[in-house]
Amino acid sequence: MAMTGIEHRVLYRDPRFYASFPSLTPVPDGSVLLAFRRARDHRWLRGAEYRAGEAGFNHVDHLDSRSQTVLLRFGLDAEVLGEAVALPPDPQAADQDASLLTLRDGRILLTGFRWYPVPAAEGEALRALGFGLAGSPQKTGDLYLFWGGYSRHSDDGGHNWTPHRDLPPLPGHPDLVPGRRPFHGGAVRGRAVEAPDGTILQTGYTHHPSTGTYASHLFASTDRGESWVHRAIVAIDSDAKAGFCETALHLDADGVLHAFHRTTGLDDHLATSRSTDLGHSWEPWRRHALVGHPYDACPLPDGRLLLVGGYRHAPYGVRARLYDPRRQQPDEVPELVLRDDGPAPDLGYPWAAPLPDGRAMVAYYICDAMGLRGIEATLFRP
Repeated sequence: MAMTGIEHRVLYRDPRFYASFPSLTPVPDGSVLLAFRRARDHRWLRGAEYRAGEAGFNHVDHLDSRSQTVLLRFGLDAEVLGEAVALPPDPQAADQDASLLTLRDGRILLTGFRWYPVPAAEGEALRALGFGLAGSPQKTGDLYLFWGGYSRHSDDGGHNWTPHRDLPPLPGHPDLVPGRRPFHGGAVRGRAVEAPDGTILQTGYTHHPSTGTYASHLFASTDRGESWVHRAIVAIDSDAKAGFCETALHLDADGVLHAFHRTTGLDDHLATSRSTDLGHSWEPWRRHALVGHPYDACPLPDGRLLLVGGYRHAPYGVRARLYDPRRQQPDEVPELVLRDDGPAPDLGYPWAAPLPDGRAMVAYYICDAMGLRGIEATLFRP
């Protein structure tokens, strides 16, 4: 179902950078904070003609030794307030996705994960020692060692932030650095929730040793994000066919915790999980008719849920569903097409936030007519 009366805006685009993986959160002063991953885009050295070609539109670069988390602030009408600000990086590793959550007391929580760059010349020796390395010398220059999930927070509206703090090790997983660094937290991407008792719940994911497919894990904090414990596995496929990752959470008014998973092995279909005890135990996962990834689940003031996801099948874009999660399934309501004009499939990762005037703002990354990835947003009244 196409939508009318909607507005699209460019939030951030710079020819020197590859901007992607946004998240949004309203902050106590009434503004909205955007966090996204910014990495170098060396194609500007070769000129616009190269970027506009087929190689430019299909360019995908999700590993960079200088990738960083950048913040940008928006006012009541989603107008940009000030300049983009890069957060202090991990001293050893490159920051990847960032996920934001504003707690009821005003603290802003940021979670994410990191990649540790390794010179390509060291790759063979490190693999012989049991290190799992990503990337290729030809494509990414360096090789990369997964460096684990983390959290950090701000108590002054997002102006100053604590250092990276590792999430707890995943039970049963081999060390990231054999004998010296555990497997901290997994990759973290997806909306967290704060329960009525103040417990914060956040997901992470990685390949599970028993299946070789992605499993989604749940972490909990009872001290405002100062420390975390591993609570449970949210979803895993014992048949080792499906994988579950980049999980967004929603806690409904009845206390039911809903998990929305990006999947592998299920033809890009959404899968969901439910818990009635704040994630200590989970019902079996369920496959849905929705296609796309990953999803964000944004609660609206009227109790409905705005579920948004990237659509990497022609026509490329961003799609949404509006429904009451206590009484409906997302399959039971019409699909809303927010964008269907993406020039290439490397787009999406939408994240939504309600605005004070009743509109919703959905941020995502998408390339322009020259193949340059940037952060854009769709504003509409749900």
